[in-house]
Amino acid sequence: MSHHPSLEQLLDLFNWASPGMLVTDAEGAVVLANKAATELLRHNATVGTELPGALGIDDYEALLAAGIPVENREANFTNPDFASGYANVGFGNVDGKTYGFWALRPVTTHPTPSPAPGDGSSTAQAWIAQVDRSNQSYTPAGGDAVEFIRAYYDNCPVAIHLIEEDGTVAHANWKDIAIVGASEQPDTYVGHHIRHIYADQDIVEDFLGRWGDDAPIIDFRADFLNKGERVPVVIFSTANVENDKLKNTRCFVFPDSHPDRERDKVKALDLSF
Repeated sequence: MSHHPSLEQLLDLFNWASPGMLVTDAEGAVVLANKAATELLRHNATVGTELPGALGIDDYEALLAAGIPVENREANFTNPDFASGYANVGFGNVDGKTYGFWALRPVTTHPTPSPAPGDGSSTAQAWIAQVDRSNQSYTPAGGDAVEFIRAYYDNCPVAIHLIEEDGTVAHANWKDIAIVGASEQPDTYVGHHIRHIYADQDIVEDFLGRWGDDAPIIDFRADFLNKGERVPVVIFSTANVENDKLKNTRCFVFPDSHPDRERDKVKALDLSF
């Protein structure tokens, strides 16, 4: 069983992901950035810009030399509405050259879906509205970018999975397979229903309805299960919907930077967003 999405799915994942996705060269200069990255970083997502310095990360050379995936480094963003968050970076090779593969997530006031309708508008809702809005300066990735996007999927230290309409995990990257404890036997996870990895079943049942309605899940704290043990995570997920039919989700799952925080909860569907 292949765990790699199709080319069409990879391009959709990159173009419309809710976290920022970037590729940098060995010097830290931006080679490729998705739409969410341009919203977070504005001009600092431009090809050739030195990314680590723009994020406030001053030990990039040491990180590169170590070559070890880095998770949840505090980072500064250019967007005044989302000025802080976290950066994750892994390293890998494309055509014999070393690159950095970055995932950026903003900090929001409270998640989407909100735990209760009375919570009001959250910055999570505002964030996904920025990512989804029309941006004529954005060019969908294609051509030479495909090799970098494949390498991103294989090297970025953020769990990525694509779920089909019936809840089956169609594809999962190495980090996603590892976070649920299936590295030795990926096929015990990929090809099976997503509900088996959620510690709280009311959460996943609610999510299944949201994905079908093309409703985003942003900055949501939940627990996955890894061989029976709870793993605190932060979920950024949107849906690829065509003609009112879910083709697949675009789920990014970050190890929680604050694992002791209370897990988010859902109540009767809050469709205010």
